[in-house]
Amino acid sequence: MVLGPAGENWKLSTLVLDNLNIQWGQAEAKTVVEGAPRAGGVSLFLPTRTFEAWWCNGRQCDELSLMVDVPGADFCLATAALPRSWCGLYIPNQVLADANGDVTSSVGSKRGFVQASRQRILRFRSVIGQLEALIQRAPTVLESAAGQRAAGQKLLREVRNLLVAPNPVELTQGRHVVPRKQIIRMAMDFVEQNDRECLSLEQLASAARVSERTLRDSFRQYFGISPVQYLNRRTLHQIRGALKAADPSVATVTEIATQFGVWQFGRMARDYRLLFGELPSETLHDRH
Repeated sequence: MVLGPAGENWKLSTLVLDNLNIQWGQAEAKTVVEGAPRAGGVSLFLPTRTFEAWWCNGRQCDELSLMVDVPGADFCLATAALPRSWCGLYIPNQVLADANGDVTSSVGSKRGFVQASRQRILRFRSVIGQLEALIQRAPTVLESAAGQRAAGQKLLREVRNLLVAPNPVELTQGRHVVPRKQIIRMAMDFVEQNDRECLSLEQLASAARVSERTLRDSFRQYFGISPVQYLNRRTLHQIRGALKAADPSVATVTEIATQFGVWQFGRMARDYRLLFGELPSETLHDRH
């Protein structure tokens, strides 16, 4: 229901990945929207601009607010007549569920109006903003199967990170924590088994069955760098291999980078040059 002048401008854009649906919107009029979430999955609604102009289920939003909607729970969104924007995601249950088919473990107990931690929601907003900027600048870059898979995996990880607090379990042998070499071996085994996938710190910690802090300490003692730095360099090596194998007459650096979950191309190019002594475009067009 539009409560203000009916001549306002609206803008909607939608990205459909293999199993995820994401929409960005902008509007100016004062409105009220009531409804029920889409069946068969979990819907997220995130105000991305002028947070205080939104009321979700009767509660005024701020920068930490979002809505988590599941089938069977109605929602009500009301907005003031201010320029504002939002992002909505729909994730099917079969995608969000864990290995045992349990969706609850992925979304926790969060339902309806939710206040997330500042660190987690700022990280989530950053990823959503990167993706929006990517499709505005290069609308066709995610048409490849590899690009869609990487984007879907990255979004899914960020949704889980946003909604679920980690609850890692340290492996023990009697009273002794598993040795550092065993932690590294378990993490590296997982990396090798998922050679073409875009991996995260959370995934490595889960594979090694230790906390993220323990994993960071183990990597710094063993490799001299953090696991995030290790994964970033791994991604750069993956991109380099793909660039060398690509046909420069049909491939682009942007298309190849997105296949490995990279959306910040300026930063990637800088890090790539520091590591390899040349720009990604130079690698792509090197015929020697």
